[in-house]
Amino acid sequence: MNKNEEQEIKKEFQLERVILFSDAVFAIIITIMVLDIRLPEGIKHADPTYVKHAFLELIPKALAYGLSFFLVSRFWLGHLRIFSHLKDYDAKLLTYNLIYLFSVSLFPFAVTLISGNINPESPAYGWGIYTYAAIILVTTLSQTVLSHYLVVNRERLCFEPEKVTETLKYKVLKYNFITIPLLAVVLIAISILGFQPYYSMGALSVYGITMGRLYNKHYPKQAGGPVIANLYNAIKNRRVNRRAAKTIAAKE
Repeated sequence: MNKNEEQEIKKEFQLERVILFSDAVFAIIITIMVLDIRLPEGIKHADPTYVKHAFLELIPKALAYGLSFFLVSRFWLGHLRIFSHLKDYDAKLLTYNLIYLFSVSLFPFAVTLISGNINPESPAYGWGIYTYAAIILVTTLSQTVLSHYLVVNRERLCFEPEKVTETLKYKVLKYNFITIPLLAVVLIAISILGFQPYYSMGALSVYGITMGRLYNKHYPKQAGGPVIANLYNAIKNRRVNRRAAKTIAAKE
């Protein structure tokens, strides 16, 4: 075995370690999030009223976990698409990947924060929503930075470099360099002006719908885009199909 073959085997092994480490981080994040859903001690010997109250208190935590599980899963799928192209790596790629993993690892903290302060009258209610929104934005931006670095260096780092831009849907993804900072400014303005914190969720929904329209414009035959946009488009398509069916039935 010559030195070139040894280097290739070593490089492949090290890249596999990076991927396995990243997958392990995602798995641990999801596991930690579910640990927040637990019944209080002594529930076995409690009266029915207390048991009912205890289960009702789990509903916000279960909803927060379900939403966060879905988002983390989406980010993992994005990470999978990015690393499916790699044949090589460098120090910058590893750094951007660690930043991305760091931002995703904040989701368990966000779940605990919003599930424990779901009451609008709680002083921590606003902080919980703003923190959760900020973590989503930071994670989305870090994923965009990682994708951007891969696209810029695709000739050196990737198999089939001509397919990287298409697979990562970079024509739309690059808009995050503009939309994420603008959205952050909007969230800060909502906080400073004293609007209700749930307006920040509305701002995130507008962002999701806007990005979804861009995905449909540039990649009409491919699934992708924010979850909110996909749900909106599915509902819209069902309405169009129902109207078309009614029109055909009326003509007949």
